[in-house]
Amino acid sequence: MSAAVCVNRSPHSGKKPKNSVKNVKFSTSVMSKHVLPKGFLANGIHCGLKKKRKDLALFYSEKPCKCAALFTRNVVKAAPVILAQRQLRKNGNIRAIIVNSGNANCMTGTRGMADAERTAAETAAVLKIRAEEVLVSSTGVIGRPLRMTPLVEGLPGLADGLSADGLIHAAEGMMTTDRFPKVASRTFTAGDKRVTITGAAKGAGMICPDMATMLCYVLTDADITEKALVRALSASNGVSFRAITVDGDMSTNDTLALLANGEAKNRPIKERGGDFKVFLSNLNAVTVDLAKMIVRDGEGATRFMEVTVRGARTKAEAEKGASAIANSLLVKCAVHGGDPNWGRVASSLGSSGIRLKPDSMDIILDGVTFFKEGRHTSPGKKRAQSVFKKKDVRIETRLHQGNAEASVYTCDISKKYIKINSLYTT
Repeated sequence: MSAAVCVNRSPHSGKKPKNSVKNVKFSTSVMSKHVLPKGFLANGIHCGLKKKRKDLALFYSEKPCKCAALFTRNVVKAAPVILAQRQLRKNGNIRAIIVNSGNANCMTGTRGMADAERTAAETAAVLKIRAEEVLVSSTGVIGRPLRMTPLVEGLPGLADGLSADGLIHAAEGMMTTDRFPKVASRTFTAGDKRVTITGAAKGAGMICPDMATMLCYVLTDADITEKALVRALSASNGVSFRAITVDGDMSTNDTLALLANGEAKNRPIKERGGDFKVFLSNLNAVTVDLAKMIVRDGEGATRFMEVTVRGARTKAEAEKGASAIANSLLVKCAVHGGDPNWGRVASSLGSSGIRLKPDSMDIILDGVTFFKEGRHTSPGKKRAQSVFKKKDVRIETRLHQGNAEASVYTCDISKKYIKINSLYTT
Protein backbone atom coordinates (compact mmCIF):
# COMPACT_ATOMS: atom_id res chain seq x y z
CA MET A 1 0.00 0.00 0.00
CA SER A 2 1.58 3.23 -1.10
CA ALA A 3 -1.02 5.84 -0.19
CA ALA A 4 -0.09 8.19 2.61
CA VAL A 5 -0.92 7.25 6.19
CA CYS A 6 -1.71 10.08 8.59
CA VAL A 7 -2.47 9.92 12.28
CA ASN A 8 -3.18 12.68 14.77
CA ARG A 9 0.06 12.29 16.70
CA SER A 10 3.38 14.07 17.04
CA PRO A 11 5.97 13.32 14.34
CA HIS A 12 8.26 11.66 16.89
CA SER A 13 5.81 9.10 18.25
CA GLY A 14 7.16 6.07 16.41
CA LYS A 15 8.12 4.41 13.16
CA LYS A 16 5.64 3.60 10.40
CA PRO A 17 4.01 0.21 10.79
CA LYS A 18 4.43 -2.70 8.45
CA ASN A 19 1.71 -3.05 5.84
CA SER A 20 0.49 -6.55 6.60
CA VAL A 21 -0.28 -8.93 9.41
CA LYS A 22 0.07 -12.63 8.68
CA ASN A 23 -1.88 -15.61 9.93
CA VAL A 24 -4.87 -13.64 11.18
CA LYS A 25 -8.24 -15.39 11.10
CA PHE A 26 -11.62 -13.66 11.34
CA SER A 27 -12.98 -13.89 14.87
CA THR A 28 -16.55 -14.81 15.67
CA SER A 29 -18.56 -11.60 15.80
CA VAL A 30 -22.07 -10.28 15.55
CA MET A 31 -22.98 -8.61 12.25
CA SER A 32 -25.34 -5.65 12.08
CA LYS A 33 -25.73 -3.10 9.31
CA HIS A 34 -26.85 -0.04 11.24
CA VAL A 35 -25.07 -0.15 14.61
CA LEU A 36 -22.94 2.83 15.61
CA PRO A 37 -20.23 2.27 18.26
CA LYS A 38 -20.70 3.81 21.71
CA GLY A 39 -20.34 7.57 21.77
CA PHE A 40 -20.87 8.08 18.01
CA LEU A 41 -23.79 9.83 16.32
CA ALA A 42 -24.56 10.41 12.65
CA ASN A 43 -27.01 12.07 10.27
CA GLY A 44 -27.56 12.89 6.61
CA ILE A 45 -29.85 15.44 4.96
CA HIS A 46 -30.71 17.12 1.66
CA CYS A 47 -29.42 20.69 1.92
CA GLY A 48 -29.76 21.68 -1.75
CA LEU A 49 -26.39 20.96 -3.32
CA LYS A 50 -28.21 18.33 -5.41
CA LYS A 51 -31.76 18.49 -6.73
CA LYS A 52 -33.32 15.65 -4.75
CA ARG A 53 -31.03 13.16 -3.07
CA LYS A 54 -29.39 13.68 0.31
CA ASP A 55 -26.15 15.57 -0.12
CA LEU A 56 -24.71 16.31 3.32
CA ALA A 57 -23.52 13.83 5.96
CA LEU A 58 -22.08 14.17 9.44
CA PHE A 59 -20.32 11.71 11.75
CA TYR A 60 -19.74 12.89 15.32
CA SER A 61 -18.08 11.53 18.45
CA GLU A 62 -19.04 12.75 21.89
CA LYS A 63 -15.42 12.22 22.95
CA PRO A 64 -12.15 13.04 21.13
CA CYS A 65 -10.90 10.30 18.81
CA LYS A 66 -7.56 9.00 17.67
CA CYS A 67 -7.60 9.07 13.87
CA ALA A 68 -5.62 7.23 11.18
CA ALA A 69 -6.30 7.99 7.53
CA LEU A 70 -5.30 7.17 3.97
CA PHE A 71 -5.72 9.49 1.00
CA THR A 72 -5.49 9.45 -2.78
CA ARG A 73 -2.04 9.39 -4.41
CA ASN A 74 -3.38 11.35 -7.37
CA VAL A 75 -1.24 14.45 -7.90
CA VAL A 76 -4.48 16.34 -8.50
CA LYS A 77 -5.94 16.45 -4.98
CA ALA A 78 -9.18 18.04 -3.85
CA ALA A 79 -9.01 20.90 -1.34
CA PRO A 80 -10.55 18.82 1.49
CA VAL A 81 -7.87 16.14 1.04
CA ILE A 82 -5.09 18.73 1.28
CA LEU A 83 -6.72 20.26 4.35
CA ALA A 84 -7.21 16.89 6.08
CA GLN A 85 -3.62 15.84 5.43
CA ARG A 86 -2.44 19.13 6.90
CA GLN A 87 -4.62 18.67 9.98
CA LEU A 88 -3.52 15.11 10.66
CA ARG A 89 0.15 16.00 10.47
CA LYS A 90 -0.42 18.11 13.56
CA ASN A 91 -0.97 16.85 17.07
CA GLY A 92 -4.67 16.91 17.96
CA ASN A 93 -7.96 15.04 18.17
CA ILE A 94 -10.79 14.49 15.72
CA ARG A 95 -14.42 14.79 16.78
CA ALA A 96 -16.38 15.08 13.53
CA ILE A 97 -16.38 14.33 9.80
CA ILE A 98 -18.50 16.48 7.48
CA VAL A 99 -19.10 15.18 3.93
CA ASN A 100 -20.83 16.87 1.01
CA SER A 101 -21.78 15.13 -2.23
CA GLY A 102 -22.56 16.71 -5.58
CA ASN A 103 -19.31 18.67 -5.74
CA ALA A 104 -15.71 17.43 -5.36
CA ASN A 105 -14.28 20.89 -4.53
CA CYS A 106 -11.28 19.96 -6.67
CA MET A 107 -9.34 22.13 -9.14
CA THR A 108 -11.04 25.14 -7.55
CA GLY A 109 -7.93 27.10 -6.54
CA THR A 110 -7.67 29.32 -3.49
CA ARG A 111 -11.44 29.59 -3.29
CA GLY A 112 -11.72 25.83 -2.95
CA MET A 113 -9.30 25.75 -0.03
CA ALA A 114 -11.10 28.66 1.63
CA ASP A 115 -14.41 26.83 1.20
CA ALA A 116 -13.00 23.66 2.77
CA GLU A 117 -11.65 25.66 5.72
CA ARG A 118 -14.96 27.48 6.10
CA THR A 119 -16.84 24.17 6.05
CA ALA A 120 -14.71 22.95 8.96
CA ALA A 121 -15.16 26.21 10.87
CA GLU A 122 -18.94 26.39 10.35
CA THR A 123 -19.36 22.74 11.33
CA ALA A 124 -17.25 23.26 14.44
CA ALA A 125 -19.31 26.28 15.45
CA VAL A 126 -22.56 24.33 15.23
CA LEU A 127 -21.09 21.43 17.22
CA LYS A 128 -19.27 23.74 19.67
CA ILE A 129 -15.88 22.16 19.01
CA ARG A 130 -12.64 23.40 17.42
CA ALA A 131 -12.27 23.60 13.62
CA GLU A 132 -9.13 21.47 13.92
CA GLU A 133 -11.34 18.65 15.22
CA VAL A 134 -13.40 18.52 12.01
CA LEU A 135 -12.34 16.55 8.92
CA VAL A 136 -13.92 17.71 5.66
CA SER A 137 -14.62 15.51 2.63
CA SER A 138 -16.27 16.24 -0.70
CA THR A 139 -17.35 14.09 -3.65
CA GLY A 140 -18.91 14.85 -7.02
CA VAL A 141 -18.09 16.92 -10.07
CA ILE A 142 -14.55 18.30 -10.46
CA GLY A 143 -13.80 21.92 -11.35
CA ARG A 144 -16.91 23.69 -10.10
CA PRO A 145 -16.92 26.02 -7.09
CA LEU A 146 -18.74 24.62 -4.07
CA ARG A 147 -22.02 26.44 -3.32
CA MET A 148 -21.51 27.28 0.32
CA THR A 149 -24.88 28.90 1.08
CA PRO A 150 -27.00 25.72 1.07
CA LEU A 151 -24.24 23.81 2.86
CA VAL A 152 -23.89 26.33 5.68
CA GLU A 153 -27.65 26.79 6.01
CA GLY A 154 -28.08 23.02 6.26
CA LEU A 155 -25.60 22.53 9.10
CA PRO A 156 -27.87 23.40 12.07
CA GLY A 157 -30.54 20.91 10.99
CA LEU A 158 -27.91 18.32 10.22
CA ALA A 159 -26.43 18.65 13.71
CA ASP A 160 -29.83 18.75 15.42
CA GLY A 161 -30.71 15.43 13.80
CA LEU A 162 -27.61 13.59 14.98
CA SER A 163 -28.55 10.26 16.58
CA ALA A 164 -27.30 6.77 17.32
CA ASP A 165 -29.69 5.59 14.59
CA GLY A 166 -28.45 8.01 11.95
CA LEU A 167 -25.84 5.88 10.17
CA ILE A 168 -27.98 5.00 7.16
CA HIS A 169 -28.90 8.67 6.68
CA ALA A 170 -25.24 9.66 6.74
CA ALA A 171 -24.39 6.92 4.23
CA GLU A 172 -27.12 8.22 1.92
CA GLY A 173 -25.79 11.76 2.23
CA MET A 174 -22.44 10.65 0.78
CA MET A 175 -23.82 9.01 -2.36
CA THR A 176 -23.20 10.24 -5.92
CA THR A 177 -23.90 7.65 -8.64
CA ASP A 178 -24.25 4.95 -5.96
CA ARG A 179 -27.42 2.89 -6.23
CA PHE A 180 -27.51 2.01 -2.53
CA PRO A 181 -25.87 3.12 0.75
CA LYS A 182 -22.97 0.99 1.94
CA VAL A 183 -22.67 0.21 5.65
CA ALA A 184 -21.20 -2.69 7.64
CA SER A 185 -20.62 -3.45 11.30
CA ARG A 186 -19.10 -6.04 13.64
CA THR A 187 -19.42 -6.36 17.42
CA PHE A 188 -16.94 -8.59 19.24
CA THR A 189 -15.12 -9.06 22.53
CA ALA A 190 -11.72 -7.51 23.24
CA GLY A 191 -10.49 -8.51 26.66
CA ASP A 192 -13.73 -8.65 28.64
CA LYS A 193 -15.48 -5.75 26.88
CA ARG A 194 -17.80 -5.54 23.88
CA VAL A 195 -16.30 -3.53 21.03
CA THR A 196 -17.99 -2.35 17.83
CA ILE A 197 -16.46 -1.42 14.47
CA THR A 198 -18.80 0.21 11.96
CA GLY A 199 -18.08 1.64 8.52
CA ALA A 200 -19.89 3.65 5.87
CA ALA A 201 -18.60 4.06 2.32
CA LYS A 202 -19.52 5.53 -1.02
CA GLY A 203 -18.20 4.62 -4.44
CA ALA A 204 -19.38 3.21 -7.75
CA GLY A 205 -17.19 4.76 -10.45
CA MET A 206 -13.58 5.96 -10.73
CA ILE A 207 -12.53 2.88 -8.76
CA CYS A 208 -8.87 1.92 -9.06
CA PRO A 209 -6.80 -0.17 -6.62
CA ASP A 210 -4.27 2.43 -5.55
CA MET A 211 -6.52 2.46 -2.55
CA ALA A 212 -9.66 2.55 -4.74
CA THR A 213 -11.62 5.64 -5.43
CA MET A 214 -14.10 6.20 -2.67
CA LEU A 215 -14.91 7.80 0.63
CA CYS A 216 -15.01 5.53 3.67
CA TYR A 217 -15.26 6.27 7.36
CA VAL A 218 -14.78 3.53 9.93
CA LEU A 219 -15.71 4.21 13.54
CA THR A 220 -14.89 2.18 16.63
CA ASP A 221 -15.35 2.53 20.37
CA ALA A 222 -12.20 0.47 20.98
CA ASP A 223 -9.45 1.76 23.22
CA ILE A 224 -6.45 1.28 20.92
CA THR A 225 -2.99 2.82 20.72
CA GLU A 226 -2.07 5.17 17.89
CA LYS A 227 0.54 2.76 16.50
CA ALA A 228 -1.93 -0.12 16.53
CA LEU A 229 -4.59 2.01 14.82
CA VAL A 230 -2.25 2.99 11.98
CA ARG A 231 -0.99 -0.56 11.57
CA ALA A 232 -4.50 -1.99 11.51
CA LEU A 233 -5.76 0.51 8.93
CA SER A 234 -2.83 -0.07 6.59
CA ALA A 235 -3.13 -3.87 6.81
CA SER A 236 -6.91 -3.86 6.40
CA ASN A 237 -6.75 -1.54 3.41
CA GLY A 238 -4.40 -4.02 1.71
CA VAL A 239 -6.98 -6.81 1.69
CA SER A 240 -10.01 -4.65 0.91
CA PHE A 241 -9.97 -1.28 -0.84
CA ARG A 242 -6.58 -1.87 -2.41
CA ALA A 243 -7.97 -5.08 -3.92
CA ILE A 244 -10.89 -3.64 -5.91
CA THR A 245 -11.29 -1.96 -9.28
CA VAL A 246 -14.23 -0.93 -11.42
CA ASP A 247 -12.75 1.08 -14.27
CA GLY A 248 -9.06 1.69 -13.48
CA ASP A 249 -9.50 5.44 -12.92
CA MET A 250 -8.10 7.00 -9.74
CA SER A 251 -10.03 9.78 -8.05
CA THR A 252 -8.89 13.09 -6.66
CA ASN A 253 -10.82 12.77 -3.40
CA ASP A 254 -10.03 9.29 -1.97
CA THR A 255 -10.32 9.29 1.80
CA LEU A 256 -10.31 6.36 4.22
CA ALA A 257 -10.43 7.35 7.89
CA LEU A 258 -10.52 5.20 11.03
CA LEU A 259 -11.64 6.90 14.25
CA ALA A 260 -11.41 5.36 17.75
CA ASN A 261 -12.92 7.07 20.81
CA GLY A 262 -12.14 4.43 23.49
CA GLU A 263 -15.70 4.37 24.87
CA ALA A 264 -15.77 0.56 25.06
CA LYS A 265 -13.41 0.89 28.04
CA ASN A 266 -11.50 -2.24 27.05
CA ARG A 267 -7.86 -2.68 28.02
CA PRO A 268 -5.82 -0.72 25.45
CA ILE A 269 -5.16 -2.69 22.27
CA LYS A 270 -1.48 -2.63 21.34
CA GLU A 271 0.09 -3.44 17.99
CA ARG A 272 1.02 -6.97 19.04
CA GLY A 273 -0.91 -9.76 20.72
CA GLY A 274 -4.25 -11.50 20.67
CA ASP A 275 -6.42 -8.41 21.17
CA PHE A 276 -4.85 -6.78 18.11
CA LYS A 277 -5.49 -9.89 15.98
CA VAL A 278 -9.13 -9.94 17.06
CA PHE A 279 -9.48 -6.22 16.32
CA LEU A 280 -7.80 -6.54 12.92
CA SER A 281 -9.86 -9.55 11.86
CA ASN A 282 -13.08 -7.69 12.60
CA LEU A 283 -11.82 -4.53 10.93
CA ASN A 284 -11.00 -6.66 7.88
CA ALA A 285 -14.51 -8.10 7.92
CA VAL A 286 -15.99 -4.58 7.82
CA THR A 287 -13.66 -3.18 5.14
CA VAL A 288 -13.94 -6.25 2.89
CA ASP A 289 -17.74 -6.09 3.14
CA LEU A 290 -17.68 -2.43 2.14
CA ALA A 291 -15.15 -3.00 -0.65
CA LYS A 292 -17.29 -5.73 -2.20
CA MET A 293 -20.37 -3.51 -1.95
CA ILE A 294 -18.55 -0.83 -3.94
CA VAL A 295 -17.73 -3.34 -6.67
CA ARG A 296 -21.27 -4.75 -6.75
CA ASP A 297 -22.50 -1.18 -7.13
CA GLY A 298 -20.07 -0.43 -9.95
CA GLU A 299 -21.61 1.93 -12.47
CA GLY A 300 -23.68 -0.16 -14.86
CA ALA A 301 -22.35 -3.42 -13.37
CA THR A 302 -24.29 -6.64 -13.95
CA ARG A 303 -21.71 -9.13 -12.64
CA PHE A 304 -19.35 -9.27 -9.66
CA MET A 305 -15.93 -10.71 -10.58
CA GLU A 306 -13.32 -12.30 -8.32
CA VAL A 307 -9.95 -12.53 -10.11
CA THR A 308 -7.31 -14.71 -8.45
CA VAL A 309 -3.70 -15.38 -9.41
CA ARG A 310 -2.08 -18.33 -7.62
CA GLY A 311 1.42 -19.78 -7.72
CA ALA A 312 3.24 -16.49 -8.34
CA ARG A 313 6.83 -15.88 -7.25
CA THR A 314 5.88 -12.97 -4.98
CA LYS A 315 2.77 -11.38 -3.50
CA ALA A 316 3.48 -8.22 -5.48
CA GLU A 317 3.55 -10.14 -8.77
CA ALA A 318 0.33 -11.95 -7.89
CA GLU A 319 -1.37 -8.61 -7.16
CA LYS A 320 -0.02 -7.05 -10.34
CA GLY A 321 -1.21 -9.97 -12.46
CA ALA A 322 -4.67 -10.08 -10.90
CA SER A 323 -5.05 -6.32 -11.32
CA ALA A 324 -4.10 -6.52 -15.01
CA ILE A 325 -6.82 -9.08 -15.65
CA ALA A 326 -9.38 -7.24 -13.53
CA ASN A 327 -8.75 -3.92 -15.31
CA SER A 328 -8.86 -5.35 -18.83
CA LEU A 329 -11.79 -3.87 -20.75
CA LEU A 330 -11.72 -6.89 -23.07
CA VAL A 331 -12.07 -9.29 -20.13
CA LYS A 332 -14.83 -7.16 -18.60
CA CYS A 333 -16.72 -7.14 -21.92
CA ALA A 334 -16.35 -10.91 -22.25
CA VAL A 335 -17.77 -11.40 -18.77
CA HIS A 336 -20.65 -9.01 -19.51
CA GLY A 337 -21.52 -10.97 -22.64
CA GLY A 338 -21.13 -14.38 -20.99
CA ASP A 339 -18.32 -15.24 -23.39
CA PRO A 340 -15.63 -17.60 -21.92
CA ASN A 341 -12.84 -15.94 -23.92
CA TRP A 342 -9.89 -17.29 -21.93
CA GLY A 343 -7.43 -15.89 -24.47
CA ARG A 344 -8.16 -12.40 -23.20
CA VAL A 345 -7.20 -13.50 -19.70
CA ALA A 346 -3.93 -14.93 -20.99
CA SER A 347 -3.20 -11.78 -22.97
CA SER A 348 -3.87 -9.46 -20.02
CA LEU A 349 -1.68 -11.53 -17.72
CA GLY A 350 1.11 -11.67 -20.31
CA SER A 351 1.15 -7.88 -20.71
CA SER A 352 1.17 -7.23 -16.94
CA GLY A 353 4.97 -7.26 -16.72
CA ILE A 354 5.21 -10.12 -14.21
CA ARG A 355 7.42 -13.15 -14.72
CA LEU A 356 5.55 -16.18 -16.02
CA LYS A 357 5.91 -19.19 -18.28
CA PRO A 358 2.87 -19.46 -20.58
CA ASP A 359 3.47 -23.17 -21.16
CA SER A 360 3.10 -23.96 -17.49
CA MET A 361 0.08 -21.91 -16.43
CA ASP A 362 -3.57 -22.86 -16.02
CA ILE A 363 -6.64 -20.71 -16.76
CA ILE A 364 -9.89 -21.61 -14.99
CA LEU A 365 -13.15 -19.73 -15.52
CA ASP A 366 -16.01 -20.37 -13.07
CA GLY A 367 -14.41 -23.69 -12.14
CA VAL A 368 -14.02 -24.82 -15.76
CA THR A 369 -10.44 -25.35 -16.99
CA PHE A 370 -9.77 -23.94 -20.48
CA PHE A 371 -5.97 -23.98 -20.52
CA LYS A 372 -3.66 -26.31 -18.63
CA GLU A 373 0.13 -26.60 -18.73
CA GLY A 374 0.57 -25.15 -22.20
CA ARG A 375 -2.45 -26.69 -23.90
CA HIS A 376 -6.01 -25.62 -24.56
CA THR A 377 -8.42 -28.06 -23.00
CA SER A 378 -11.86 -28.76 -24.43
CA PRO A 379 -14.44 -28.71 -21.65
CA GLY A 380 -17.27 -29.30 -24.09
CA LYS A 381 -19.85 -26.86 -25.45
CA LYS A 382 -22.35 -27.25 -22.61
CA ARG A 383 -19.77 -26.64 -19.86
CA ALA A 384 -18.21 -23.74 -21.77
CA GLN A 385 -21.60 -22.10 -22.18
CA SER A 386 -22.22 -22.29 -18.43
CA VAL A 387 -19.36 -19.86 -17.73
CA PHE A 388 -20.03 -16.21 -16.83
CA LYS A 389 -23.80 -16.65 -16.60
CA LYS A 390 -24.28 -16.05 -12.86
CA LYS A 391 -24.17 -12.74 -10.99
CA ASP A 392 -20.91 -13.76 -9.28
CA VAL A 393 -18.13 -15.08 -11.53
CA ARG A 394 -14.59 -16.30 -10.89
CA ILE A 395 -11.41 -16.08 -12.97
CA GLU A 396 -8.42 -18.04 -11.70
CA THR A 397 -4.94 -18.47 -13.10
CA ARG A 398 -2.27 -20.78 -11.70
CA LEU A 399 1.29 -19.90 -12.59
CA HIS A 400 3.14 -22.80 -10.91
CA GLN A 401 6.14 -20.59 -10.15
CA GLY A 402 5.85 -20.08 -6.39
CA ASN A 403 3.45 -19.97 -3.47
CA ALA A 404 2.17 -16.39 -3.57
CA GLU A 405 -1.40 -15.53 -4.46
CA ALA A 406 -3.71 -12.52 -4.57
CA SER A 407 -7.32 -11.71 -5.41
CA VAL A 408 -8.84 -8.57 -6.89
CA TYR A 409 -12.57 -7.83 -6.92
CA THR A 410 -14.09 -6.08 -9.92
CA CYS A 411 -17.15 -6.00 -12.17
CA ASP A 412 -18.10 -6.12 -15.83
CA ILE A 413 -18.49 -3.10 -18.12
CA SER A 414 -21.86 -2.47 -19.72
CA LYS A 415 -23.48 0.09 -22.02
CA LYS A 416 -24.97 1.70 -18.93
CA TYR A 417 -21.47 2.56 -17.65
CA ILE A 418 -20.83 4.49 -20.87
CA LYS A 419 -24.19 6.27 -20.59
CA ILE A 420 -23.62 7.32 -16.97
CA ASN A 421 -20.14 8.67 -17.61
CA SER A 422 -20.94 10.35 -20.93
CA LEU A 423 -23.61 12.51 -19.30
CA TYR A 424 -22.16 13.02 -15.80
CA THR A 425 -21.79 16.81 -15.88
CA THR A 426 -24.71 17.57 -18.22
